[in-house]
Amino acid sequence: MADKLALPLLLPSPPLSKPFFSQDTHHQKPHHHQSPPITPILNDILQPNSATTKPISPIIPRPTRRIGKHNDPNKGKPWSSHLSPKDGLFDEAMELKGKMLEKGIKPDVFTYTTLFSGFEKAGKDESAMRVFDEMINSGCKPNICTFNALIKMHGNRGRFLEMMKVVEDIQKCGCVPDIVTWNTLLAVFGQNGMDTEVSSVFKEMKRAGFIPERDTFNTLISAYSRCGSLDQAMNVYKSMLEAKISPDLSTYNAVLAALARGGLWEQSEKILEEMKNQLCKPNECTYSSLLHAYANRKQIEKMHVLGEKIYSYEIEPHAVLLKTLVLVNSKTDLLEETKRAFLEMKARGFSHDINTLNAMVSIYGRRQMSMEANEIISFMKESGFSPNLTTYNSLMYMYSRSSDFPKSEEILRDIISKGITPDVISYNTVIYGYCRNGKMKEASRVLSEMRKSGVIPDVITYNTFVASYAADELFKEAIDVIKYMIKQGCKPNESTYNSIVDWYCKFHYRDDAVSFINNIRDIDPRVSKDEIGRLSARVAEAA
Repeated sequence: MADKLALPLLLPSPPLSKPFFSQDTHHQKPHHHQSPPITPILNDILQPNSATTKPISPIIPRPTRRIGKHNDPNKGKPWSSHLSPKDGLFDEAMELKGKMLEKGIKPDVFTYTTLFSGFEKAGKDESAMRVFDEMINSGCKPNICTFNALIKMHGNRGRFLEMMKVVEDIQKCGCVPDIVTWNTLLAVFGQNGMDTEVSSVFKEMKRAGFIPERDTFNTLISAYSRCGSLDQAMNVYKSMLEAKISPDLSTYNAVLAALARGGLWEQSEKILEEMKNQLCKPNECTYSSLLHAYANRKQIEKMHVLGEKIYSYEIEPHAVLLKTLVLVNSKTDLLEETKRAFLEMKARGFSHDINTLNAMVSIYGRRQMSMEANEIISFMKESGFSPNLTTYNSLMYMYSRSSDFPKSEEILRDIISKGITPDVISYNTVIYGYCRNGKMKEASRVLSEMRKSGVIPDVITYNTFVASYAADELFKEAIDVIKYMIKQGCKPNESTYNSIVDWYCKFHYRDDAVSFINNIRDIDPRVSKDEIGRLSARVAEAA
């Protein structure tokens, strides 16, 4: 597996031979962050019977013992039906497994997979892996559902090497990928913004003989919307209708989630109305997406009105909705409202998950409430939650804005040592901390390491350097950064040029600001007349 994954797609960018921001002659096109190769691995592993036109059913018969409902203390239901810790009853689920053992009922693959999935959904990776290890050590053979849960766990945590190892293990164990395997891979790549991989998996899925069904279309809509490809998501929806597959609640919810990511709350309200007209009853996911749509466009009043309907039971206060209220209020930096939703969950007996805890760390971190943020971190660890990249990014943000800014790089080193792959936000946060404090040499060093690791700097990365150099009256260096970012295929935005013009004006170098604007097309020929006019007006206002 390691040899197969040692492909150019996974290799970091080669180290630069010249200093950063110098005039190099090689134009490097931007590309997506590194991801696991889909072919030939998926060809080799996911298609053991590529010649067949129909997928092999991976049904594994389960031995049963007819004892009659009246004599069965479980009333005819499988014991594993009570084991899922989806409502946060982790201790109770494990206790029930213990009772099974006491009664001489040996846990089977369904029991272990149910427990594993419950812990995974809650972000309790260590507990999930303990269940998996116990399963293997007991001689219980995993089935495709187990592998699907493993793929989901590793993929959701960005552990792509481990995820692809699980894909390889499917073949070794004699299992065959099912529709859930494919849909899980689509979802994982989609939520990580890997639109190329989403398209590749979908093609391989069809080539393996699987006919896309409603669930697949729903997954594709979600995947493309997570990649920021709203148009592609809507095209999938149209293709679904053209294939005479009628939308169901999951379809509407997938479309609403796509609209929510773009903050398209007006269209979301229209979809909600259409659902009601089609007698499709909205559920907690429907209203959750609507809350996110409001939050993403800062429609605070609408968010507040919908929230009050949830608190007052006009809309059933499902755990998902209370969790969403924690997330959207944190996202919009409403501290008291975030705390209210967080405490309301506890009052109503709902357990917190990794996302709600991360939301608390985030809002405390943004407000430099380090004691409260670290209390949440301690609670996470005591409760068996595994801090993820989002958790650490929030902590790095908090420290990067404080006097203890070097701590953010310490956290970066720590997560790398833990096997967690930093993203562009991680590096940008550390760079910001150094630039903000005039430590440009350290910031450049982190940028170099960022590129070597395969993470591509974005416009925020470069803007941080531009603003910092300009604030120190180092305008030549700031303009060199702009030239460099253009050569790297990163297009400057309004903030890039605002930093140069604004700092010229603040230092009373108005003539230099005007000269910069007049010659801006020498730096970037693509700058429009409207942009030049906007910058000129900005200088005039500052006069």
